[in-house]
Amino acid sequence: MKIYFKHSMQCPISARARMEMDSYLKSKPQDIEFELIDVISNRRRSDEIAQQFDVEHESPQVIVVDDNNNVIWTGSHRSVTEENLNQAIAGNR
Repeated sequence: MKIYFKHSMQCPISARARMEMDSYLKSKPQDIEFELIDVISNRRRSDEIAQQFDVEHESPQVIVVDDNNNVIWTGSHRSVTEENLNQAIAGNR
């Protein structure tokens, strides 16, 4: 399983989502990979992820994929919470 987190250092909503993500990451299972994508400095990577998983680009945005690269949950803006991440991942383990 892998979590992609698209983040902008210039957005206050993204800053709140980053705090939620950081809180989640403190206790995440070891077998879950994580990639932080700065949408300002690495827009190309952000676009690649959106295209690869056929999701519309948003920021902040979380995309959780299973081991077969199937999207199991995506959330953006205020839906990026530690609780939502825990629920999405627990429901797919």
